[in-house]
Amino acid sequence: MMNFSQISTATLGQLTDELAAAGWDSSQTEINDARDAVARLLHETFGPFDLRDSETNEGLREATEGETAESVLAGPEGHILIDGRRCYVAW
Repeated sequence: MMNFSQISTATLGQLTDELAAAGWDSSQTEINDARDAVARLLHETFGPFDLRDSETNEGLREATEGETAESVLAGPEGHILIDGRRCYVAW
């Protein structure tokens, strides 16, 4: 199973292979759709994950599935804005 940083840099083929191996729909033709799906797969399989403040590293709460996907789509560092705070989802 891929981790967050691998998802953000994987090719479309690698992502759809990951989805197919898990028995999920792997018919995505857009890379961001495939990244979103693999992030949601990770969240469902291994989550929930922590939502953490990017500046202090403080754990805020459990991340939602949508926040997990958004953090992955934000790139390798995964910073997203939640309620005016710069955050990331931690494994």
